[in-house]
Amino acid sequence: MDKRTIVRKVRLTPEEDALFMRKAARYKAVSAMIRDAVRQFDDTATHGKVKALKEMTALYRQYQQELSWLGGNFNQTVKRANELAIAEELTPQFFEQTLYPQVAEIQKLINSIKGELHDIAKEVSKL
Repeated sequence: MDKRTIVRKVRLTPEEDALFMRKAARYKAVSAMIRDAVRQFDDTATHGKVKALKEMTALYRQYQQELSWLGGNFNQTVKRANELAIAEELTPQFFEQTLYPQVAEIQKLINSIKGELHDIAKEVSKL
C-alpha cells in the first residue's frame, strides 16, 4: 500500500464538524471515513436521475400533445352534437340531459390529467 503523503484541508462549520464526527464514530479516524465515503460515492445515480428526467419530460410532452389532440377532437364532437340538436336531428332534451353532463365530466377529467402531468413535470424537474 502506498504511503499517504497528500494532505487536504477542509473548512467546516461547527455543525458540519459535528456531523463528520458522528459519521466517523465507527471508524478509526475521520480521514478513514472520508476515504470510505469517496470510494462509495457513485455519480451514476446522478446520471440515472438525469436520464429519468429526460424520459419523463419526453413522456410528459407526448401525453400533453395527445391530450391536446383529444381535447380538440372532443370539442369538434360536441360542436357536431350541438349542430344536430339545433337541426332537430338530436333532441335538445337528449343533448342537455344526457350528452352535456357527460361532456362536462370528460372535459373536467382531461383538464385534471393535464394539471397532474404539469405538476409531475414540475416535481421531476426539481431532481
